[in-house]
Amino acid sequence: MPKKLVLMLAMLCLYIVFPTNFAFATLDQNRVITVNPGESIQSAINNANEGDTILVKAGTYYESIVINKTVNVVGESPGGTVIDGKGSAQYIFHVIASNVFIGNFTLKNTNPDPNTYSYAVGVVNVVNVTAKNLIITDVVIGIDLKSSNFTKILGNQIKGCKSWALRLHEKSCNNTVVGNTFENNPTAIYFADSSSRFSKVYHNNFINNVNDVVSWAVNYFDDGYPSGGNYWSGYTVQDLRHGPYQNETGSDGILDEPYANAPDKYPFANPLTFIEIPIAGEHFQVVVSTNSTLNSYEFNPQTKSLRLSLSGADGTVGACRITIPKRLLSCDQPNQWSIMLSNEQLNYLALDDEGNTYLYFMYNQSDKIEIAVIGTNAIPEFADIFMLLVLLGVIALTIIRLKERIYGKNSAKPNNFE
Repeated sequence: MPKKLVLMLAMLCLYIVFPTNFAFATLDQNRVITVNPGESIQSAINNANEGDTILVKAGTYYESIVINKTVNVVGESPGGTVIDGKGSAQYIFHVIASNVFIGNFTLKNTNPDPNTYSYAVGVVNVVNVTAKNLIITDVVIGIDLKSSNFTKILGNQIKGCKSWALRLHEKSCNNTVVGNTFENNPTAIYFADSSSRFSKVYHNNFINNVNDVVSWAVNYFDDGYPSGGNYWSGYTVQDLRHGPYQNETGSDGILDEPYANAPDKYPFANPLTFIEIPIAGEHFQVVVSTNSTLNSYEFNPQTKSLRLSLSGADGTVGACRITIPKRLLSCDQPNQWSIMLSNEQLNYLALDDEGNTYLYFMYNQSDKIEIAVIGTNAIPEFADIFMLLVLLGVIALTIIRLKERIYGKNSAKPNNFE
């Protein structure tokens, strides 16, 4: 093989595997514009092109921001990147463009007067906007959807609003509200009219709200069985049965009676915690519903295990329900799982659907609980294509090194080598 061809192959393999280490141009020309403390997020948006990403570094910013083009506005971290309305702003983000992403911010302190209807995020007459991983507090309305459809409200913490954590009005339809915590609000979700309908609301925590949901329309508050609905802190009935009709003996972490106020056919018995596991170039979400405190976790693809460190009150019974994506960790048969509390094998209920396994088990609580959930199949730490490209790159470089050793100091070499 010609030396130049081998070198080109090696460079190509390494470029594919490690693209950020090379200054080659890519087909995707969308830019990342960085905003540092003291600079203006609005100015960055004004100077952005459609499809660009605005990366906002950690710090505190005092702005009201209009998003009028398709951009991604991303904070460095939810807790560390703060936009403060200083008690006078009508809004933090006002979105009037479709296909916008906003994520990883703390948004707070808009005008506190309820008559102003101030909001942290307003989405007006657009489609396909995502608000994710936001911490919203001290506003009149957390997120306000007006005549907007297919919005995704994902993984946010919205608490202490003056009126509504989330309001949908004027034909805001087909929206998705998943993985959020609504806490200490007068009303968590307000569907303000009968034309704001067909939205899906599931896997959320509703904690200590005066009103969890006020709805004048048809909306959906669970994801079927065994996926489940929402956790409602004010709703406590027994969990002694399981199954789509909750008529089979044995607990499953879902309450036996629907929550009629929403309505939610499959309310969770305990609060939900969401674990993000990045591996092999993907992000997997594990959902843990437990009456214990989840302190830490570790996923190990080599041992095919997910380890949970929990704590609870001595002398009480702990209950845990885990949703695990099958592509992350799985077993060929439901009875092949092993759930270990130290050296004790725990009994469990295993349910599944096309994409996930749902495991429910109980245990005696203490101030230190170590549980290992062990499967038979786990995603490899590196994707197969990644490993193949690395191998090709190593082989190509090895060939070059061998040729240099054999012929590097010789002026003559076989005429037919090239």
